[in-house]
Amino acid sequence: MTVIAAVDGRRRLSDPELPSRAADLGFRDGDIADLLTVVEAVLHSADDLLTVTRLAEGVLGTIGLVGPEFGSRTTDVPDSKIPGAGVLPMLALLVTAPEAAAFHASRGVPEDVSAATLADLGQQVHVHRLTYGEFGLHTHQWVNLVWSGFLFRLGRLQFNLALEQPDGLSEWVLSTHVPADGPLPRTAVDESFATARTFFAAHFPDYPVRWFHCRSWLLDPTLSELLPESNLAAFQRRWTLYGPPEPGEEDLLFFVFQRRGQVEPTTLPTDTALRRRAADRLVSGRGWNDFNGKLRG
Repeated sequence: MTVIAAVDGRRRLSDPELPSRAADLGFRDGDIADLLTVVEAVLHSADDLLTVTRLAEGVLGTIGLVGPEFGSRTTDVPDSKIPGAGVLPMLALLVTAPEAAAFHASRGVPEDVSAATLADLGQQVHVHRLTYGEFGLHTHQWVNLVWSGFLFRLGRLQFNLALEQPDGLSEWVLSTHVPADGPLPRTAVDESFATARTFFAAHFPDYPVRWFHCRSWLLDPTLSELLPESNLAAFQRRWTLYGPPEPGEEDLLFFVFQRRGQVEPTTLPTDTALRRRAADRLVSGRGWNDFNGKLRG
């Protein structure tokens, strides 16, 4: 099922309840202030408003798409004079949040789960500020996946339906993600996996899954060597690894240090045990890898 409709971008961006709706979508106070400045500029730019409307239509076309279907529906983003990277795709996601929530409701998803899931938009805006020191959204393709209606925040973790081929046969799996917004207690992780098993069976019975998948820098066994007693290492040891590793330094720099692009390892912050040991490893040239892992459901 896809949700295709027209969105009146001007009306939704002009809504006096916009600050409240943004807060519901996870925007922090400082980000809401910058959001309102950007919205005002877009409302006075016919070209940018048209772009937001076009991007919103593209987002609507991906709601209800899962697996390879979703990946085939990407939209190029034109340049804009509005300051901040990714602000026009951000606004397209903002104005289509009601349709994303409506798709959740069509699957019987509880409102609190829907709200926690869609609040990832504000979280990603916060991550952008941590990474670049400014308002924006460079992970809008990721949030598009959230908006598809097949990814949910269930307690500490996020899960989305995906197709994997670990043994040459395509199987529906629950791909597992760890939001970068706090510690990773083992009991909370247990609860998330248990919730995901029952949640997807109840709301997506037409996509039967037998196992969880994860592809992440968190699955590098190096993590268990560096911090053997940590919750991160406990998470790593849950998984049965398969397939060849892939270079994971970029993911490590982003998720641990909030850095993108070329980075001199000796300049990385070392204010936590993970950062100290990861930075030491990068300085020594030993690198890091992403691994794929399986966990039986």
